[in-house]
Amino acid sequence: MKTSVVVPTYHRSYDVFRLFECLLRQTEKPEEVLVVDNTTTNEIMDLYEEFKGEFNRTGTALVYVKRRTKRSISRSRNVGAKTAQGEILVFLDSDTMPFPDYIEKVLQTFNKNPEAIAIGGWFPPSNKNTKGLRYHSGQILRKLCCLTHDSHNSCKNFEYPITLSNTIHCQYLLGATMSLRRRVFDEFQFDENLGAYSFGEDFLFSNSVSKKHPNSLLLSPDAQCINVASEEARVKGEELLDIKFRNGKYILTKLWGLKGLLIFGRQYIGYKILNNLDKIGTINKPKVTS
Repeated sequence: MKTSVVVPTYHRSYDVFRLFECLLRQTEKPEEVLVVDNTTTNEIMDLYEEFKGEFNRTGTALVYVKRRTKRSISRSRNVGAKTAQGEILVFLDSDTMPFPDYIEKVLQTFNKNPEAIAIGGWFPPSNKNTKGLRYHSGQILRKLCCLTHDSHNSCKNFEYPITLSNTIHCQYLLGATMSLRRRVFDEFQFDENLGAYSFGEDFLFSNSVSKKHPNSLLLSPDAQCINVASEEARVKGEELLDIKFRNGKYILTKLWGLKGLLIFGRQYIGYKILNNLDKIGTINKPKVTS
């Protein structure tokens, strides 16, 4: 199957550099790597010029698309999907590091499951402390408030598996590691009403697909990535909280109407509690002296 990797980015030149290195080491080479650049400088274009020859030598076309309009991850994903030539579109965020056999495992999963419309790659936990009162009480709070919490071999809405022994059906996928059959975009696109830092655009998109095509989304334990969670150009603090409130209300009511609005109410309470706990933790954090 002809494969296109789609990378939307906003600055993060070092992360894009690192992702390029990961893609050059793939055991299954994609036909093209398409970078949709919403950056206000030429830093990503300079990387494209530096790497295009190296990609060409491996049989992969490196394609550069510059978006000069207002920042929007949703718009960048849609532009990438429209421009890409592949039958399978492998979306990767710029701060994601796929394992060398990532694309190979994604394609194997599609071949083994011809009914699947989309395959999610898995972020295995890295040095996560899952013991102690703080962890377990936090997980209980997150579950009660319909916020993302840990699970085992399950990926229903608002949960993400920290253990995954087999390929499983799931209700949503992460945009950072989402691979789709191209025909999906004949019916769906990422919602461009979620502008700028389009928090939750992947949840809305993949849930919409799952609602119309039940059991068509899979999460594979074999297609693994590292989530670097780059700090560059990342929205933080009160600004991020405001985006979560605004987008969360829009997404949940669009998906589930009144039920979604009730879920949003629980999330609002949960976010407020966690935000206040973070502030208390920062205030009480001991100072480090030299």
